[in-house]
Amino acid sequence: MQTFDAKGDAWGWLDRERRLIDRGDWTPPIERFHAAEEERRRRQAAREAADAVPTIAVYGSRYLERADLAATSRDRYRQLFRFYILAEPATLTRRGMTKGKPVAKRGLGEVRVSELTRADVRLWWQGLPVGVRESSCRQAYDLLRAIMNSAVEAELIDANPVQVKAATQAQASRERDMDPLPIDVLYAVAAEMPAPWRLGVLLGGVLGLRSGEVRALQRRDFDLTADVPTVKVHQSVKEAEGRLEIGPLKTARKGVASRTLPIPAALVDDVKVHLRQYTQPGRTGLLFWRTRDGGPVKSSDWLRAFKKACKDVADQMEEDAAVHLAQTGEPEGDASQRIRELLTGRGGYVFHGTRVTGLTWAYRLSGGNLRAVQAIAGHTSPKMALRYQRAEMDYLTTVADNVSAMIEASTRQP
Repeated sequence: MQTFDAKGDAWGWLDRERRLIDRGDWTPPIERFHAAEEERRRRQAAREAADAVPTIAVYGSRYLERADLAATSRDRYRQLFRFYILAEPATLTRRGMTKGKPVAKRGLGEVRVSELTRADVRLWWQGLPVGVRESSCRQAYDLLRAIMNSAVEAELIDANPVQVKAATQAQASRERDMDPLPIDVLYAVAAEMPAPWRLGVLLGGVLGLRSGEVRALQRRDFDLTADVPTVKVHQSVKEAEGRLEIGPLKTARKGVASRTLPIPAALVDDVKVHLRQYTQPGRTGLLFWRTRDGGPVKSSDWLRAFKKACKDVADQMEEDAAVHLAQTGEPEGDASQRIRELLTGRGGYVFHGTRVTGLTWAYRLSGGNLRAVQAIAGHTSPKMALRYQRAEMDYLTTVADNVSAMIEASTRQP
C-alpha cells in the first residue's frame, strides 16, 4: 500500500498510472519498485567495479616492479614513466627539458586503465617533445604500450588503445637514420679518444659490441694464444639508481648468457698493446676503468668522450676540405659532407652506432647470413638482427653501379 502526504500527490500518482495504462506500459507498482532497486544495485556494483580498476599511475608502477626486469631497464623505465607518461616536472635541465616544468603537456596517471582511449593516447603523444627528444618519446610510447598489453593479459581491458601511427613511424625513421661509419672514419674517431679508451671504439665498431659489454671486458675474457684469437662476451656494466655494477648480459634471461667471438687478425696487435699498457693487473682486471677508484667507466663519461672524438674528426675533415678548396678550387665532396653530418648532426653520433657499424659490415661480408650476424650480436631473433642493417648512400651507390654494369653488359651490341 502506498500513502501520500497530500491529496494532490495522490491525484498526480493516479494520473501517471493512467498514462502508463494508455501506453500499454503498466505493470504492478511493486514489480516496478523491485526493478528500480535492482537497477540501483547494478549501477552501484558497476561503480564499485570501476573504482577497483587501477589508474595508469598505480598499474604502471606495479608493472615496473616485476621481477624479470633488469635493474638498468627498471631505472630507465621509471624515468620515462614519471616524466613522460605521468607528466611530472623535470628534475634537471637538459635538451628538451626544463627543471621544474613537465616534459609532457598531458599526463595519463589519473586515467583508469579501463577508461584509456585511443583519442587519449593520441592527444598525449601530440603533447610530447618529439622534435627535440624523439628517442625518449618513442621509448615512453613503447613503455605505455607494454603496460597496456599487460592490462590486456590481465583481462582488465579487451584491446590495447596505444595505437598511434605517428609514433610507429617516428620509431622506424629513427632506426633508419643511424648509418654505419666507414672503416677509416671509425679508426679516426678511435684515434681521437683518450688512449686508454681507443680500443673500445674498435671493439664496438669491428665486433659489434654494446657499450656496457665493452666497458665490462676483463683480461681473462681474451684468448690470444689459440689458432683463432677470441674474446668471450659474458658480462655488461649495469647502471641503476646511480650505482655501477658488472652483471650478466641483457640477453641472459632469454638464454643467451655469453658468446665467444673471433678477433680479426688486423685487431690482434691493438688488443695486445692495450692488455700490456692500459689494462688493470690480474685476470679480472678491467680493460677500461676509472683511475680514481678502479671501477668501470660510466656510460655518460664514455659517451661524452666519444662524441668529442666524433666532433674532432668532423672538424678536421672540415679543415682539410677548406685547405683542399684553397689549393685546387674544388669544393668538399658530398660523401665528406654526409660523414660530417653523421658525426655531429642531431646531437652527435652515439656510441651504439659503432655496433650498427660492426653488424652492418658483418652482414655484408657474410653474404647476408642472418644466423651469423645473430650469433655475433648476441641477438635472440633474426628479426632483431635485421634492425641493425643499414643501406646507406655509399653502399646503395655501389649497388646501383653494379646494376648499371649488368645492364650495359646485357645491352652492348656484339
